[in-house]
Amino acid sequence: MNPIGWNCRGVGASRIVRVLKEMVKSHKPVLLFLSETLAVSNKIEALASKLGFANFFSVDKQGRGGGLTVFWKHNLMCSVVDCSHNYIDIIVKEKSARDWRLTCFYGYPERERRQASWNLLRHLSSSYQLPWCVFGDFNDLLYSSDKKGKHKHPQNLMDGFRNAIQDSLLIEVELKDGNFTWEKSKGTTNWVQEKLDRCFANSSW
Repeated sequence: MNPIGWNCRGVGASRIVRVLKEMVKSHKPVLLFLSETLAVSNKIEALASKLGFANFFSVDKQGRGGGLTVFWKHNLMCSVVDCSHNYIDIIVKEKSARDWRLTCFYGYPERERRQASWNLLRHLSSSYQLPWCVFGDFNDLLYSSDKKGKHKHPQNLMDGFRNAIQDSLLIEVELKDGNFTWEKSKGTTNWVQEKLDRCFANSSW
């Protein structure tokens, strides 16, 4: 199985749709998770057709922000068991393996709400006794090396995120080909790069 997760920052622009089509064509994911779609379900339904996905589940945007969507192919058996504006929880059934759980996660971007993200992870970790994988945009950093730029990330935030991962009995699944997943002000003296997107799993997964 090859899932892809992307904070697309809106699916309304034709450029974003074009990038998504290219991504699906080249990587052939059986499951695609998008955060910050800035869209409602009727727009997502049209996008599913354009991308060639038979199934989808979406959480509508809130006001001018948010929005989550998961697309999956017809040959993958997925059951959405829970959702919020921060996650979509799925049970995946595969013929060659036991059922397992995938949580597509989007952490609160506001620093004052990071504790809520950490507590949500802890809550999700106790919900099912299944092999579990959680991936997405956590809007958080684990280590000082996860950031390149002028200002250091506060140590208390990194400690809080790390404690939540440990309390949830999660192990990081290492990413390849790139240390950072988000950037702004590229090419200027204010260029910032951060590793906000991650994948974790429990030991049975």
